[in-house]
Order: sequence, then structure tokens, then C-alpha cells
Amino acid sequence: MAAEPTVAMLNVHGGAWRRRVDRLYAVMSDYWALTKPEVNLLILITTFAGFYLAPAAGAGRFRIMLIMYTLQAHCS
Repeated sequence: MAAEPTVAMLNVHGGAWRRRVDRLYAVMSDYWALTKPEVNLLILITTFAGFYLAPAAGAGRFRIMLIMYTLQAHCS
């Protein structure tokens, strides 16, 4: 008989913890949606394609620092 109230107390505490976890998951999911990862991936791919296809200073030369500066400007 003494175990029943203890189990009930653990279930009440567990429910509050579960609600906090669900709320945290919902907030993190909203922040993830705000970053628009699909759009940013497409921007990254098209930027690399443009730098690859554009004529560079030398034949077959890929200017890695210029693309890093470009992507840094996009992220800020």
C-alpha cells in the first residue's frame, strides 16, 4: 500500500518533465525552421556552381578565399 502514493508522485513529476521536454522540442523546431536550411543549401550549391563555371584569373583556378569571403558576407 505504501508504494502507491510514491508511484503517483513519480508520475506527476514525470508529466511535468515531459511537458518541459515537449516545449523545448517545439521551440528548437521553430528556431530550426527560421534558419531555412533548405534555402541556404540551395544558395550554397548555386554559389559554388557559379564560381566553378565563371572564368577565373587562370585556367582551371578555383579561388577558394574569394568564395569564403562571399559566403561569409551571406551569413552575416
